Amino acid sequence: MPITTLDRAVEAARFFGEHTGPLAALATGTVPRCLGRLRIRLTDLRTDALATSAMLGLSDDPDDPLEELGRQELAEITSHAADLNAWVQTQQCQADVCECRADRLLRALLEDELIDVQSGYRPADRSRQRRPVSLMAGYSAPPTRGERPPYVLIDYRNNIAHAVRLHRGWRARLITGGVATPVYTSPSYPETPVSRYYSDTRACAGAVAAALEQL
Repeated sequence: MPITTLDRAVEAARFFGEHTGPLAALATGTVPRCLGRLRIRLTDLRTDALATSAMLGLSDDPDDPLEELGRQELAEITSHAADLNAWVQTQQCQADVCECRADRLLRALLEDELIDVQSGYRPADRSRQRRPVSLMAGYSAPPTRGERPPYVLIDYRNNIAHAVRLHRGWRARLITGGVATPVYTSPSYPETPVSRYYSDTRACAGAVAAALEQL
C-alpha cells in the first residue's frame, strides 16, 4: 500500500532498525531538510537486497527452509525500501540546505514532457574529470551534411555538479543554425535567490517545453 502520511513513513523507516543516518532520523519522526542521503540509502538497501536475493536463487538447494526465510526477508526489505522511496520522491528538500544536484529537478520535469536531455561540455575541456556546464534539451546529432536541428541550451552559473543550495538560476536559449534566441532567464540571473529554486526551475522547464513544441 502506498505511503501517504508522515506517520506511515516513520513506521516504514523503523522497519530497517538503523541506529544512525537518515533512516534513523526519519524513524524518530524527523524528516531530513535535504532528502538526498535518504534517497541514496534506500536505493542502496534495495540494490543490495535484490543482489542477495539473486544469489539465493542460484542455490543448489532452493527448498532449504533457511534460504526460503532469507528470500522472504529480502522481499520485505525490497518492498519497504521501494514504498518508502516512492514517498520520499514526493517530498521537497529545503533549497537553502539541499545538497542534491541542481539539475536533478529540471531534468525530471523535461523528461516528464518526453524531452530528451543531454549534458553539454566546454569544447576545450578534454580532462577525464571534466564537468558538464549545461543541458541540451531536444538535442539530436546533425546529419552527415546539413545544419544541426534546433535545440535548447540551458546554461549553469558554474557547472552541472553544484548543489541546489549553491544554485543561482537558469538561462535557456534556443539554438537554431548557430543563432541563439532567449527562451528563459531566471529573475536576477546569475544571482537568483535560492529560495526561488523550485518555482524558477518549473518555470524554466515550462518555457523550454513550449519553445520546443513550436519547432
